[in-house]
Amino acid sequence: MHFELAGKKVRLLAAAVTAFIIIFVAAHYKMYLDPELELDHGYALFILSLIGGVGAGLLIAVRSWADEKYQMLANTVLFFVMPIFSMQMVECFNGNFIWNFSVKTGLANYMIYLVFYLILYLITGRYHISGLVVNIFLYVWSIINYYVELFQGTPFLPSDIVTIRTGLNVADGYTYELSWNILLGSIIFLLIYLFNKRCVSMRPQKLKFKMASKLVTAAYLAVVLISFFFTDFSTNMGYKPDFWNQARGYHKTGSFFNFCLNTKYLIVQKPSGYDAESVDDYITDTLEEAGVDPDSDTSMNLLTGENDYTASEDGETPNIIYIMNESWADLGNLGDLETNEDYMPFIHSLTENTIKGYVTVPVFGAGTSNSEYEALTGNTISFLPAGCNVYQSYLNSETPSLVSTVSSLGYSLTAFHPYYRSGWNRESVYSLLGFTDFISLENIVDEDIIETYKKNSNVIEYENLLKERYDDGDEMLLRRFISDSYDYKLIEEMYEERDDSEPFFVFNVTMQNHGGYSVAYSNFYQEIYTTNLSTSYTKANRYLSLIKETDEAFEELVEYFSDVDEPTVICMFGDHLPSIETEFYEELLGSDLDNLTTEQEMLRYETPFVIWANYDIEEAEVESISANYLSTLLSQVAGLPMTQYNKYLSVLYQTLPVISTVGYVDSDGTCYSASEETPYEDILHQYNCITYNCLLDEDNREESLFYLVE
Repeated sequence: MHFELAGKKVRLLAAAVTAFIIIFVAAHYKMYLDPELELDHGYALFILSLIGGVGAGLLIAVRSWADEKYQMLANTVLFFVMPIFSMQMVECFNGNFIWNFSVKTGLANYMIYLVFYLILYLITGRYHISGLVVNIFLYVWSIINYYVELFQGTPFLPSDIVTIRTGLNVADGYTYELSWNILLGSIIFLLIYLFNKRCVSMRPQKLKFKMASKLVTAAYLAVVLISFFFTDFSTNMGYKPDFWNQARGYHKTGSFFNFCLNTKYLIVQKPSGYDAESVDDYITDTLEEAGVDPDSDTSMNLLTGENDYTASEDGETPNIIYIMNESWADLGNLGDLETNEDYMPFIHSLTENTIKGYVTVPVFGAGTSNSEYEALTGNTISFLPAGCNVYQSYLNSETPSLVSTVSSLGYSLTAFHPYYRSGWNRESVYSLLGFTDFISLENIVDEDIIETYKKNSNVIEYENLLKERYDDGDEMLLRRFISDSYDYKLIEEMYEERDDSEPFFVFNVTMQNHGGYSVAYSNFYQEIYTTNLSTSYTKANRYLSLIKETDEAFEELVEYFSDVDEPTVICMFGDHLPSIETEFYEELLGSDLDNLTTEQEMLRYETPFVIWANYDIEEAEVESISANYLSTLLSQVAGLPMTQYNKYLSVLYQTLPVISTVGYVDSDGTCYSASEETPYEDILHQYNCITYNCLLDEDNREESLFYLVE
C-alpha cells in the first residue's frame, strides 16, 4: 500500500471535521459518563468517539492506493470487510456490540448484510455505489428502529412499514433527544462512508471472469435467500424471532438480522389441515362437549361457567357505550407501587352494579388497533405473524364483529375517535366492521385549525385557536390531545341528540393518555408521583397524573348516566401499557425485562377493565380474561342474544381464560409462554382454524356461525 497527504484545502477540511467531532463529543460527554445512565464501558465509548473524529480526519487527509497488480484484490477484500462495519453501526443504535455475538451469530448476521451488498453489486457492478446505498439505507433504518423502540417499547418490525402514516400522525408528540447511540453510530457511518470511497471496482477484462463473478454472486444469493425464506434452516440453527420479547431478540442476535427474520412471518399460512367445512363441526362439538345445545337459546355463562345464560326475555336492548381508553393502565398491578395519593380512586372504589378486573391485551406500548380488533371481533391475533397489524394488513372485506351483532338488533352504529381519522386505516376498516358513522377529530375541530397545527405542531397556538373558535375551547385539550373529560361530554351529546327510536351504541377510542410523556404542558397539572421507588421517574409520574384525570372523567360519565332513565351499560378497558421508563418497569417487577418469567411478562400486557350499568347487574371481580372474550362478556351483561361464535367463546373461556401473544393461562391459573407446547394444542388449533375462517377465508366463511340468525 502507498500513502500520501492530500492537498492543503483537503487537509484543512480534514482538520475541521476532526475538530468538530472532538468538540461536539466533548460537549456531550454526559451522554457517555453520566452515572445515572449506568452505561457499561462509558469511558471506553467516549474515547472511541473521540478517536473516531481523528480517524475521519486521517481518512480525508491521507490518500492510499495499492500497486496495480494488487488493486483488484485490495478493493475486493475491502468490499467484503465493509459489512462487518455496517453491522457494528447498526448494533450501536441498539446499544450492542458485535463482539458480544457468538461466532455463529456473527456469521449469520454477516451473511444477511452481505446479501444486500451483493444485490446492489449485481445491479450496479460497482463496489462504491453498492456500499454507499446499502449503508445509507441501514443508517436510516437504524435511526427509525432506535426511536420506535424508545417510544413504543418494542423494536421496528416489518409490519410497522404499512403503519407509517399512523406513526407520523403521532410522532410529533415525542421528544427527540441526542444519545450516545446516535452520536457514535453517526460517527461510524461517516467512517464507513470515507472507507467506502476507497473501494473502487476493478472489472475483470475477460468475459469468462465477468460471467464467473456474476454467477458466483447469484449462486450465493440464491442459496442464502432460499434457505432463509423457504426452508426451516435458520429455525433449525436456532434463529427465529423472539415472539415473546422482540426487543430481547433484537439485542441478543442482532437487530437488522431479526428484522429480516420477521419478514418470513408476514404472510399468514393456513392452519395445518385447515378445512372450512370443519369449522362448523369444531364449534358444534365444543358446545356439545360442554353440555350446550347449539340449537337452543341458552349458552354458557362466561362468568359462572353454568349453561344458564339466555338473552333478556323481553328483548330489552340497553344502550351500550364501549370505550377503549388509550394507554390506560393500573401500574400498581405490576408490583409494590406507592404514590402520594390514589391515582384511580373512583374506579378502585366502584363496586355497585360493576364487573371489573384486568384484561390481557395483545400489545405493549403501542399497537392500539390490535387490541381494538380483538375486543370487537372475539378473534385473537396470537395466531398471526408477530408484530402484524390486522387493520393495515388483513382486514380487507366485511368482517363479523360485535358491531354486526348489535346492528341486527337495531342499534345505532357509531365509532368515535377524537384524533385523525386516517390512523390505523380506521376510515376503511370501520365500515367493514359494520359501523355506519365515524366521528373523528376532523368532525370536532375545523379543518383550518387542524392543518395549522399539523404544519407547526405548536400546542399553544393550537389551544388558542380552539379557545377563539369554540365556546368550550378551553376544555378541549389536555396536553395536545382531546381530554377524556371532553371526549365523554361529546358522548353525552351524541346520546342526547340520538335517534331515540334506536338503542344507542358507540365504540369510543380515546386519545388523552397517548404516548409522549417527556414534555410538560401548561394546560396539564401533574399531581401524582411515586413515593417508594429508588428514583423519581418523570415519565411515569406524568403518566400517573394523566390516569387520575381519566378516573375523574369516568366518574363524571357514570354520574351522568346514573341519572338517565334508559338502561345503559358502559365498558371501558385499556389498549396497552404506556411506553415509559424501562427502569421503572424493571424496578417494579424486580427483574431485568430480558429475564422476566411468563407470569411477569403477562403483567406487562394486563390493563384494567370495568363494566358498569345504571341498573342492577351481578357484581364480579374477574381474575383472568383476554381481550378476545371481552365483547362476549359485554354482550352477556347487556342481555344480548349470542351468535354461535359467542357461544363457542364462552365455552372456550372456561378452559383458557387468557389467549394472547405472550402466552396462555388455563382455568387452573397455569401460564404457558407462546413458544412452548401446551396440553391444549388441539383446542388452540381449532380456535386458529375458526379465526382464520372468520378473518382471512371470506370466500368460504361460515356466515351462520358469526352472525345472528333469525
